[in-house]
Amino acid sequence: MAFHPRYARQLLQWGEEKQQRIESGVVLVAGLGGLGALVGQLLARAGVGKLYLLDDGYVDWPDLNRQLLYAEEDVGSSKLMLACDRLFRINSTTEIVPLSGRLDESFRPPDDATLVADCLDNYRSRFLLERAISKKNYLVHAGVQGEEGQVLTLQKGASQTLAAIFSGVQQPAGEIPVTGSAAAVVAGLMSNELLAVLGGEPKLLNRCLVISLSDFHISFLDV
Repeated sequence: MAFHPRYARQLLQWGEEKQQRIESGVVLVAGLGGLGALVGQLLARAGVGKLYLLDDGYVDWPDLNRQLLYAEEDVGSSKLMLACDRLFRINSTTEIVPLSGRLDESFRPPDDATLVADCLDNYRSRFLLERAISKKNYLVHAGVQGEEGQVLTLQKGASQTLAAIFSGVQQPAGEIPVTGSAAAVVAGLMSNELLAVLGGEPKLLNRCLVISLSDFHISFLDV
């Protein structure tokens, strides 16, 4: 099978079989902020076959320190529409599908999205997303606050629930502090795990990677 020259460097790393799996992959990216804006871009650049995008927000000035798909002229515009346009221009062979509306109790992911990227910024939405996905589907969760973040992979019906793992966590009141560098690092780690799941070899299944950029500390917690 002949692959597009754009994938030449990554093929040297992971080979043709993984690339074929990636090109057959269907991923739902929930949230197009500091994590999702970069995760969507990295997945499109890697050649994921189909991306569903979900976000009902609009670009605001405080977003621009970390939401790398957007620029000053985008303030006030829909993140969903901007992301769809820009990801298509990055890789026109990736099918980009916008999902309009809010993430609420009635939300149901598309049937063909077997992998879900939780790039959301609050626990209520994360738990709603987890409840909505089908059994056996994979959920890769990531979060970032200040200069710290975490990445974790769960399989619906086989793993503990995200709601159980984070049952005692309180959503911070007000604006959440976050640096652009921390969001970029965590988004990169999340993208690496999403591509590993698509390749059939998840690295963080039931294992939470916790990283602090303030002292370059990394730890793993089995869940």
